[in-house]
Amino acid sequence: MKKVLLVGFGNPYRRDDGLGIKLLDLIENNMEKLKVQELTFDMAEILKDYDIVIFIDASIEGDEISFKKITEEKTFSPLTHHTSCEELLSWTKTLYNKNPEFYLLSIRGYDFDFGEEISEKALENLKKGLEFIKGFIENI
Repeated sequence: MKKVLLVGFGNPYRRDDGLGIKLLDLIENNMEKLKVQELTFDMAEILKDYDIVIFIDASIEGDEISFKKITEEKTFSPLTHHTSCEELLSWTKTLYNKNPEFYLLSIRGYDFDFGEEISEKALENLKKGLEFIKGFIENI
């Protein structure tokens, strides 16, 4: 059986920006989960131990939910709070010679102002994201 990690990221104090973290709270099985405010290159040390890593984040545009496989991108952002999933995959390969499958589930948000409440429209998208991720995990 493949070892899977769900990584929810975002700022739960900026309303819909917390969608990734909120989704992890809704998953009721024994999945391994990690909640972070932002992705940083040092996370590669954790991620190297998994076969599949699914990142979950809010998006400010696009479809209600979108899902894609991440491919390596050999770039470097000098600002650690701008590390992308693609960069993180590159760090994991380079530092640890590991090549887990990375995926990104993006959930469309609408309100990124200060506060902890998720907007009504984003809650609908969150439910769609939850159903999608449950189905994806069942088929791993």
